[in-house]
Amino acid sequence: MQYNLYFRMSIKKSLEASGNFLFKYRGHIPLIVFLLSIPVAFFTPYHTYSSFKGLDEIFLFVSLFFISLGHFIRARTIGRRSIQTSGRNRSHQVAKVLTKTGWYSLLRHPLYFGNYLIWLGLAIFLSNFWFVIILSLLFWIYYERIMFAEEVFLEAKFGGEFTVWASKTPSFFPSIKNYKPNDFPFSWRVVIKNEYPGIISSATSFLFILILKRIVLLGHFSFCSSDAVFVVIIVVFGVSCKLLKKFTAVFEQMD
Repeated sequence: MQYNLYFRMSIKKSLEASGNFLFKYRGHIPLIVFLLSIPVAFFTPYHTYSSFKGLDEIFLFVSLFFISLGHFIRARTIGRRSIQTSGRNRSHQVAKVLTKTGWYSLLRHPLYFGNYLIWLGLAIFLSNFWFVIILSLLFWIYYERIMFAEEVFLEAKFGGEFTVWASKTPSFFPSIKNYKPNDFPFSWRVVIKNEYPGIISSATSFLFILILKRIVLLGHFSFCSSDAVFVVIIVVFGVSCKLLKKFTAVFEQMD
């Protein structure tokens, strides 16, 4: 009995430690997708797909739907949340208030759910079924430990309040039966300040996959005028947000 208790505690501490470690480097997932997508693209039968009329457009629209939905969920979650609540942290666990309304009444980790939809959309755009499965498994293995570490922290900080909320709120996939409206006003300034790096990452990943698929189809690198326009839009958006954040008061009191 004592050995089993020690064994469970050891596993719990190990999962918590690995979760906290992965939490600090969760922004590296785009790099993992980049590296995995290169060999996958060269083993994907794009020439066969292109022979089916409308299939490429289906992949495109389904991909854009999931990417947009993921960013929408993230925006609605971040834009209607109080200052320094659970989930706003960057390098370590921080939470002065346990958010239980809005998207946090539908599931305990709406931001990570949004992340998954974004990367699911990008995987679909790569048009490889096995890559969608592999990415989903990697995402789950990676974020399961992060979510475990976060919940250990929240349980220790909020005790019974967290336990009651967690017992009736799904961890990852939303359920509308316990929905509670969020009383905090929505702020686009909060969304733009916090989300512009992620939007740039998604747009850059999308362009990367588009060019990668074109290389496989054409047999050589091709960069057209529409790609250049897309790059200019990404750069202008990113630089503008960075300058506003650094040299103006637009985003003050938004952390």
